Amino acid sequence: MSSKLRKYIAQQPQIPKRFRYRTPLLISDSKVYTIRNACAQNEFPIESWCKAGARTSELVDIIQERIEKAIKRHNQIEIYLWSGTCDLTIKKGKYIHLRNRDNKTIEQIEKQYIRTIKIVEKYPAADIKLIDCPILSIVSYNKYKGHNNPETFKTDDFQITRQIKHLNTKIIEINNRLNKNTINISKYFFRGRKSKKGSTRRSVKITVNKRDGVHPGQLLSLVIAKQILIDTYSECYHITQESELVTLRVEEEELLTLF
Repeated sequence: MSSKLRKYIAQQPQIPKRFRYRTPLLISDSKVYTIRNACAQNEFPIESWCKAGARTSELVDIIQERIEKAIKRHNQIEIYLWSGTCDLTIKKGKYIHLRNRDNKTIEQIEKQYIRTIKIVEKYPAADIKLIDCPILSIVSYNKYKGHNNPETFKTDDFQITRQIKHLNTKIIEINNRLNKNTINISKYFFRGRKSKKGSTRRSVKITVNKRDGVHPGQLLSLVIAKQILIDTYSECYHITQESELVTLRVEEEELLTLF
């Protein structure tokens, strides 16, 4: 998996001939701090609003509070909402636990997504898309924090992976209704192995995260940064070419801000 991540990072992102008419804004929890720290000189080239430990409802509150000022400052904005991690778990002392074993949490997150869409729809100069939720490991986090028997959380890991996959299905559905593509981050956590019978068995590779099992590792952080940056090329820029087939080109200075 690490070789695939390195290969993706090595391929230069290219910008089309156009001008930017929207400013991208990334709203998330502490995952963005991790991504920004992974970039060269901590220069993540997208404005971000972050709150460590924030659940989706708190991030939507931030959008509601700041959206008007952001529009006045930038004229037009594209909001990237990246949440879910802190909704699915609850912290008790040093350790985290699965918040709910059913789909109650997913339903709550979905309601907040609908809420933020209604907020953004009030402003013609604003648009929004959702970024899918990365996989996390409760076992790895609690082991990192010194739990005596972290393996007791294996069932929670299975359940939270199932919930994240369900949440990401909802995110794709919502983005489709908004006529938006989905930035797929969770795909980097899955690897397929063919059995002797020819079927493919998928397993989770949590080591693309940091040792805490929650925050993206160095390579994954750079991959995520590149994915979001490339997505802004289609969401935030007017293409100046007449052809529908756009040849992408990269500026070296922009690339160096990432790696």
